[in-house]
Amino acid sequence: MSSKTKRGPLVLWLLATALLIWAMIMLGGVTRLTQSGLSIVEWKPITGVIPPLSDTDWQTAFQSYKQFPEYQMVNQDMTLKEFKFIYLMEYTHRLLGRLLGLVFFIPLVIFWWRQWLPESMKKQSLVILGLCCLQGAVGWYMVKSGLVNVPTVSHYRLALHSELAFCMLGLTVWVLLDYMKGQRNQRHKIPKVFLLVFALQLLTMIYGAFVAGLKAGVLYNTFPLMEGQWLPAEWAFHKPLWLNFFENPVTVQWMHRVLAFLSLGLVWVGYFNYKDSHLVLIWALSVTMQVVLGALTIVFDVPVSLGALHQAWAAVVMVSGLFVLHQHRN
Repeated sequence: MSSKTKRGPLVLWLLATALLIWAMIMLGGVTRLTQSGLSIVEWKPITGVIPPLSDTDWQTAFQSYKQFPEYQMVNQDMTLKEFKFIYLMEYTHRLLGRLLGLVFFIPLVIFWWRQWLPESMKKQSLVILGLCCLQGAVGWYMVKSGLVNVPTVSHYRLALHSELAFCMLGLTVWVLLDYMKGQRNQRHKIPKVFLLVFALQLLTMIYGAFVAGLKAGVLYNTFPLMEGQWLPAEWAFHKPLWLNFFENPVTVQWMHRVLAFLSLGLVWVGYFNYKDSHLVLIWALSVTMQVVLGALTIVFDVPVSLGALHQAWAAVVMVSGLFVLHQHRN
């Protein structure tokens, strides 16, 4: 079969995978912001695809939820109707994860069997498949941390779960760009300013997950200063001092802001040095939009709509950066 005939299905497959991962990232944000993540207290990768169907099934699921700290310490007055909402939010998130696995795995088997995959894509596809499987396990590893003693998940595990999703998305997009552009005999050095901006953005995303896990976004809801201060006095609450940068909600929010400002400034420096590239301008504008969304999310006390959009737009920023890095590599 001609390479042109293969090209359409392969591109569509990778594009569909990337879009599903992006949807997972966005829905994951909604699930977290609606406090739905701890509603399903078991991990059943196969049988879990069937939700409660009868009143008895719902009562059983609700009784299981009542055995754990979130109900006992936070939601003692929750009704069955309210439980159904958070359960279905988490169920939909997990179901989309299963759908993502099928959408990637089934075409992969078909393309591999028909020998449509370039050698480099075979290896990359296996890595993506491995990350898909790992993501499910990491998601349950995260949820488990909120089912004992304190009804909140570990922000470290949340960050791992979140960044693994971004890693899957980034690799899928990179494979897609490689395939669409074809092989290049010559490779150029990516400008250091772009590598620095991209690294800063990845670090900003990690701190964004820390902010989410520690619920630090509901503190200091002013921008750009934090209640009139560049750095609140509580920043050094923990001892030893370095621990504040990972476990103090005030310091974590401050770090997220500082990294965002650094990324914003440097990406525009990169643009003014490489004005010939429209992709760099798109990247700079996407970063600017993300800072605006972050500021609005803070000022309006983290509403679900803005919080989810802020998380989803982080994927747009990352993908924009990947387009720039890929362009300047070739």
